[in-house]
Amino acid sequence: MEIQDNIQWHPAFCSAVELELREYKKYLTYEREHNLGKMPLKIDLLIIKKKPDIVIRNDIADFFLGNNIFEYKSPGDDLNAGTFYKALSYACLYKSEAAGAADILDADTTVSIVREEKPVKLMEQLSEKYSVTKKKEGIYRIDGIIFPMQILVTKELDRESHIWITSLTRTLNRRGAQGLLDNCVGLKSDEDRRNADSVVNVASEANIELFKKMIQEGDQMCEELKELLAPEIVEFKIRLAEQNTQLADKDAKLADNAAKLADNAAEIAKLKKLLAEAGIKET
Repeated sequence: MEIQDNIQWHPAFCSAVELELREYKKYLTYEREHNLGKMPLKIDLLIIKKKPDIVIRNDIADFFLGNNIFEYKSPGDDLNAGTFYKALSYACLYKSEAAGAADILDADTTVSIVREEKPVKLMEQLSEKYSVTKKKEGIYRIDGIIFPMQILVTKELDRESHIWITSLTRTLNRRGAQGLLDNCVGLKSDEDRRNADSVVNVASEANIELFKKMIQEGDQMCEELKELLAPEIVEFKIRLAEQNTQLADKDAKLADNAAKLADNAAEIAKLKKLLAEAGIKET
C-alpha cells in the first residue's frame, strides 16, 4: 500500500541521478517522465547514452547500455512483483515504439528499479526464477530476463559514493545532512546547483525538525543551507514546523482539559450520590 504525501520525491530523484553521473553529462541525455505512446504511461527517468564506447565508472550505472530506464519508488511506497513486471513492460513498450525498432536491440536497454528499503519478498521470488547477484551493498543485478535489470536499495548504498540518492529519505541524520551540504558547496555549474537545490529541498522537507535545528543554531552549516534554499523557503519551513508544534501542544492541552472535566463530572456525581444517601436535598 502506497503512502500518500505531498513531498515531490520523483523530481528530486531525477536530479540526484544527474548529480551521481555529472562527470558523464556530455555523454548522457536525460528524459524525465518519458511518455509511452498515447497511453497515460510514463517512465520516471530515461537516460540515453550517446556514445556506446563510453565507460561509466559508477556502481549504479556501470552496466548502462544505449537506453536506460529508471523506475523510482518514493519512501513508503510498495515494491512487489507487479511493480517489477510493470518496469519490465515499460522497456518492452519503449523498444516497440522506437523509430526503427531494429536500432534498439534487446541488449541495448537496461532497467533499474530504485527503492529505499530492500523488497525482501520480491527478491526471494526473483531468486526462484532468475539469477540475482549482489554486486555491491545495495546493488542487486538480475540476469536471465530479456533486458539487464537491477534493483537499487538506497538504504544499503555506500553513502559517501552515492550522497545524492541516499539523501532522499525521512531518516537523514546530522552527519548525513553535513555530507550533503558539503557536496553541494563543491558544485560549480548552474545545472548541478539547480539539481542540488531540488535534492536539498526534498531532504529538508522530509527531515524538517533536523533542518530547523540546523538553521536555528546559526553555524556554518546554516549559512551553507541558506545559500541553497531561498530565504523565504527557509522562513516558511521554520514557521511550518513551529505551527505544527503549536498545534500538537494545543491538542495535548485540549485532551488534558477534557480529562479534567471528566474527572470533575465524576466527582460531582459522587458527591450528589452521597448527599442523596444522607437525605440531604440539593439547593
